[in-house]
Amino acid sequence: MKRKHKANNVATNKVLDGKKKILFNIILLLIPIILFLLFEFGLRIFKYGNDLSLFLKSENYPGYYEMNPNVNYRYFTKLERTSSTKDVFLIEKPDTCFRIFVFGESTTRGYPYQAGTSFPTILYYRLQDVFPDKRIEVVNLAASAINSYSYVDMLDEVLKNEPDLILVYGGHNEYYGALGVGSVENGGNARWLKKLRLKLCRLRTFQLVQNLIIKSSTIFANDNNRDSATLMERIVKDKDILINSKKYNEGIEQYRVNMTELVKRAQKRNIPVVISDLVNNLKDQPPFKSSSDAKYPAAIDVFNEAKSLEEQGKVNEAKELYYKAKDLDVVRFRSPEAINEVIYKLCQQYQLPLVPMKRYFEKESPNQLIGNSLILEHLHPNVDGYFLMTDAFFNTLKENKLISRNWDSSKIKPSTYYRNNWGFTELDSLIGDLHIQSLKAGWPYKPENEINRFLATYQYKGFIDSIAYSYVTSETKHIEDEHIKLAQYYSRNGMNDKAFNEYFSLIKLHPYIGDLYYDASRYLIAQQKFPEALSLIYSAPLMDKNYFYYYMVGTLKLKIGEINNAIRNLEHAYKIITPDAKPLKVLMPLYLAYRENGDRENENRIAGIIKKYNPDFRKESEENIQKPEVKNLSLDETLNLAESFLNKKDLNGAMELLLSANKIKETAKADKWIGMIYLLKKENKLAYSYCMRSYQLDSNDYENLNNLFILCLLNNDLNTATKVLDQLRVMNIDPNKIQRLENLYNKKKKELGVS
Repeated sequence: MKRKHKANNVATNKVLDGKKKILFNIILLLIPIILFLLFEFGLRIFKYGNDLSLFLKSENYPGYYEMNPNVNYRYFTKLERTSSTKDVFLIEKPDTCFRIFVFGESTTRGYPYQAGTSFPTILYYRLQDVFPDKRIEVVNLAASAINSYSYVDMLDEVLKNEPDLILVYGGHNEYYGALGVGSVENGGNARWLKKLRLKLCRLRTFQLVQNLIIKSSTIFANDNNRDSATLMERIVKDKDILINSKKYNEGIEQYRVNMTELVKRAQKRNIPVVISDLVNNLKDQPPFKSSSDAKYPAAIDVFNEAKSLEEQGKVNEAKELYYKAKDLDVVRFRSPEAINEVIYKLCQQYQLPLVPMKRYFEKESPNQLIGNSLILEHLHPNVDGYFLMTDAFFNTLKENKLISRNWDSSKIKPSTYYRNNWGFTELDSLIGDLHIQSLKAGWPYKPENEINRFLATYQYKGFIDSIAYSYVTSETKHIEDEHIKLAQYYSRNGMNDKAFNEYFSLIKLHPYIGDLYYDASRYLIAQQKFPEALSLIYSAPLMDKNYFYYYMVGTLKLKIGEINNAIRNLEHAYKIITPDAKPLKVLMPLYLAYRENGDRENENRIAGIIKKYNPDFRKESEENIQKPEVKNLSLDETLNLAESFLNKKDLNGAMELLLSANKIKETAKADKWIGMIYLLKKENKLAYSYCMRSYQLDSNDYENLNNLFILCLLNNDLNTATKVLDQLRVMNIDPNKIQRLENLYNKKKKELGVS
């Protein structure tokens, strides 16, 4: 019995020893993890390193996310990071919002210009004009010298923010961009290693170790020429990558695998993806370097043969050789056509809309050979090229019925409208020129051992050029300050039109900053362009509860003689203004409006309030207050202003303008909008009358036909409803929409007992 009890004790002790051993091993494993977490937490408390989230809550615009300016530290460890855009979007996405994220590189970023001239920004304005009832958000994620690894790295954070569409224009940087196969910023030879580093780099501990390694390596570095070199030169590790070599094929495969991952993950979430093929300068960019490999002809020889064929008028043969010469170029700053082949196969395999960018650029190029007419150097478009890129994306979205099945053709303005009415100034142009000249003064445009002294020896010419040079050579100056400085210079010299354009350039760069619209409107007002100023104010964002918005609208309406509208806006401005905002500036124009309107009771009421702020008001008002100047508007100005009011849901203001427009000349557009306003107000007989008048003036307006059909049913006019429905059937309209109209038609026939 004792032996049995002793045996049991031994067994129990063995079990306990085993449990202790397991517990001891667990503790051993947990200690380094706990120490690591404490160290990581400590680094964050002391704010070491960078938050590398893609989006941050905006400090300047509550309720908005903005691009994290430090996000590209994920991809650059040895060289300075490139800058992302300053795009913002709402944290809480409203139902009416259509949100687009755009992946890309320096071309998508808008290089060498500011992002305000990039195709995503131009596309935003074009789409917002077509869909005024939606909130369009286009978030440009692009930066120079990144590539497809960045796209897949950013994708999780993009998908968390409810995208409705993803656009991609990129593939030039698979060799020399960050994490490219021939880049200084290689990130490791294996794909899994690069992706692991992209995950770990968010940790502050990893950033600390990485910084220590970089600092220790730079102690022994000795490269006196690197300070003058461009990023284009410094980021390259493997300068020669021959066609069909191992590195060449790795670059193609890297792009294929990353883009396939992006597409599959987006489609798993039912997010449409649209990809563009890539364009390069063929005709006017000789190969940077030819191979000495006997297996392939020298790139420069093929290029020269293409030139010869072009001169002989053999354009098709020349084009083929130009593409061949570009692909034989062993310096891989231009994407090989194999990248485009990957894009075509992806679009075919996953049924993606393809943006045929090459076709657009070839069509607009002399002899269909892409060159300096649209490209600045080896691949970046000029301003005309960026507007052409927008055309290609815009038309592809329209043709594939993305955003909506119905694109109202009456709201689609020609691309030339945007090209001719864009915020692009001489300063923007000069900055772009300096960037390009500096780029071309270094390798690979110049010999590898030649020091780039362009910026160091540049002699600027004139005041504007000096501002451009100062901005390009400074690491601390902001483009916003430079445009404002130049606007003030123009204003002092009586050139208010040019002063306005500097602010208009900033509006295109930062369409969400409301103060820019107000500041820009001052220069329009100085030119007595009151309707234009009013339209600009109406297009300003984030202003629904801002007293200054109503104050500006009220004073401008007073200027153009719309007294009742002026009073409504100024009264509302006074109602919501805070005492520290100086209510007197709202009260003065309000007093003028009542006096102009002959409303003595309210004139005296406002005068009494003004006296609380200024006891001498009466004397000053009689001696100094002048009658506001009234400008007669043209028909087009009146209709454009009315459209602005409609977009802002100011139905009364729009109605007043539309009735005024019809006094100048009755138009189908004015009658349609008046009918629409009466329809919204449920005054169906008046709505029917005006929509019918619009129909008689223009029988092909889809929007009016749709409204008229509904009104015909409401007014039991089946004869006209039948005609209208027949017209709608032959238009290119969503069949489901037609079916709904037919159901309403049949229901009305049944109600009226018509067989």
